[in-house]
Amino acid sequence: MDIQLSAVVICQDNERTIGTVLDSLVPFCDEVVVLDGGSEDATVAVARSREKVQLFQREFDSFPTQRNYGCDRARGRWILALDSDELIAPSGLRKLRWLTHVPGFRWYSLPRYWIVERNRRFYYLSDRPYYRDRQLRLFRNEPDFRYDEVRTPVHEEFREKRGWGRPLRGPHIFHYALLLHDRAARERKYRRYMAINPDLERIHRQQLWEDHEIPLEPVPVPLPGMLHEG
Repeated sequence: MDIQLSAVVICQDNERTIGTVLDSLVPFCDEVVVLDGGSEDATVAVARSREKVQLFQREFDSFPTQRNYGCDRARGRWILALDSDELIAPSGLRKLRWLTHVPGFRWYSLPRYWIVERNRRFYYLSDRPYYRDRQLRLFRNEPDFRYDEVRTPVHEEFREKRGWGRPLRGPHIFHYALLLHDRAARERKYRRYMAINPDLERIHRQQLWEDHEIPLEPVPVPLPGMLHEG
């Protein structure tokens, strides 16, 4: 089987979202590699029920090692990496697949919307550090494109990024983390990240968006299917 594009998704206890994420990827990817870190909910069962999914399980130790393990098992020429609380609109996924056939390029970065809700309407945080929160998520499946397992245990980055690439103005990644978790859950996440890497306090604090005077802008396009129970 000729595999051009593999999606790689790491997850753990994400039964609330994983089905929607996988359903969005399956029509545009030749395979979807799911790496579960030891879920105790229905995440694994949901993943197994989706076509094209290659499911692997590995006890979670760090984000970059999990991502590298998943990428190493992807068979595609290109990898699209998404989190289990992120979506890309179908038109955007179609464009990304087309870009994998453009000769010469080795990576693409995408802007990301951090989605929040106010008065039953959806907005994105429209100023730094939330926008444009550019993410390198589409890259060739080559050893040069693996995550640094020592330097960045949280908010992981690549060890290196070689060759021609392009920062895209779109499509956007829709990031639902702030929308899906209440303040108490996000405070726990902040403390957990601080315990792992206190040097990145400024980045960890993005979870507590209410503490920043960040302007809100209405999301300018229809939100791709809201995340729901798998």
